[in-house]
Amino acid sequence: MRHDVRFSDFPFSLYAAVGAALLGSLQFGFHLGVMNTPLQFIAEDLRFSLEKGSALVTSALLVGAAVGSLVAGQAADKFGPKQSLLFNNLLFVVGSSLTSTTPLGLYGMATGRLLSGLACGAASLYVPRYVSEVAPPGIRGTLSTGSQVMVTVGALLAYCLGWPYAKERASYISIGSLDVAWWRIMLGMGLVPAIIQMLGLSACPESPVWLEWVGRGPEAQKAQQKLLGAAAGAVDSSNTPGANGRGDEEATQPLTERSSDSGSLSNGEQGKDEQAGTWGDLLSTRYRRIMLLAAGLPLFQQGSGINTVIYYSSQVFRDAGLKSPVAGSVAMGASNVVGTLLAAVLMDRIGRRPLLLFSHSAMAICLLTMSAAQFSPASMEVEGMITLCAILTYVFSFALGVGPIPWVYLPEILPDRIKGRAQAACTSLNWIANLMVGLSFPAMLSALGIGGAYLLYVALNVAAVTFAASYMVETKQRSLAHIKKELIDS
Repeated sequence: MRHDVRFSDFPFSLYAAVGAALLGSLQFGFHLGVMNTPLQFIAEDLRFSLEKGSALVTSALLVGAAVGSLVAGQAADKFGPKQSLLFNNLLFVVGSSLTSTTPLGLYGMATGRLLSGLACGAASLYVPRYVSEVAPPGIRGTLSTGSQVMVTVGALLAYCLGWPYAKERASYISIGSLDVAWWRIMLGMGLVPAIIQMLGLSACPESPVWLEWVGRGPEAQKAQQKLLGAAAGAVDSSNTPGANGRGDEEATQPLTERSSDSGSLSNGEQGKDEQAGTWGDLLSTRYRRIMLLAAGLPLFQQGSGINTVIYYSSQVFRDAGLKSPVAGSVAMGASNVVGTLLAAVLMDRIGRRPLLLFSHSAMAICLLTMSAAQFSPASMEVEGMITLCAILTYVFSFALGVGPIPWVYLPEILPDRIKGRAQAACTSLNWIANLMVGLSFPAMLSALGIGGAYLLYVALNVAAVTFAASYMVETKQRSLAHIKKELIDS
């Protein structure tokens, strides 16, 4: 593989396709964060209990996401990741429409969130897969990190839209003779990126990797030519490890290639039916290390405690004595965006493994600092400032590694034979863990306080460091075929 690959080596069409796909991640982040601020005002307007509504609305999104991600893998295998992502926007449209206009109170809101959750779960699988399969190895880490960048941008947009509630009172906007609650406008904004993505993605090519896998070699080559332009000629070189007599990925590897453990297909010589795996293959000894990593990294991502902050930041800031919880949430979202942008720069320079180890370690230190502040005799103002600084550093540390790396790493290490099912199962596990964190954290806050609750997540981050140090292999600027070979043969 060439190490002097530059972004200017590739045509605008590659970045247009990646950008269009990343709108799915923006929607994912927006729907995760949009309820952070206005939920109490929604409860007042729709006349339901805030305590009951918070649990139902949060769990509806996460249950939907767990189900959506579980079925998305096979849908991507059957219809292609681009086509599946395109139609996924219909769920976002219906979900946003229902939550912003519902006349059905809490249950109408929960139904809309369930539909949005189905779309979020599917998007969390489709976007990284599509980007990973169209991106050349030399810039694959940076482009793939774009998925997490857009998740953070979506969440930040949601927090900023909640600014009218900064003074803790209801907000309305006049449309003609009607006074419309601001939260309806906030939730309705979810329609905008869905419509833009449907228009933009329809003009982009399908994944060449998927086209080749299903035996549509000529279409794969046309898609690759459109995505890579003059650089597409390199795909004719061998993708077999050691074919050049040197056995290393620094030689003439293709700029984009299949992720199959069986090597590259030429013009669709082998078809999907010969390669497609079963659910039972996920448990085979051949893929044991791959599946351990594919399941472990997303689970430890949730075990880091990040969504206790994403979902409940306003409550955490309020409990810590911060005067403006909404301002704290916006600052947190900005920290997440900045950290993820830096991760995109470092991903193909420092590598996935060092960034992940640093990220989990720094998060453990931040949570320990927060816990210590809660147990200290400091004033509420001092405690609030320490908590704010620790949370912003914690979120920044998450964004440097724990946030983006699992979703960059999974498409890199999963062979095509099991990719759809394995990515679906592991992404669904992540959402189930997300649900467990979301449902359990309010009770933990009530029983243990902020300090006690976060001590558990300190221990989980330490466990994650041990796990990553023991099992991860570096994938920075390595061909997908070489990565699979090392993991399968080791």
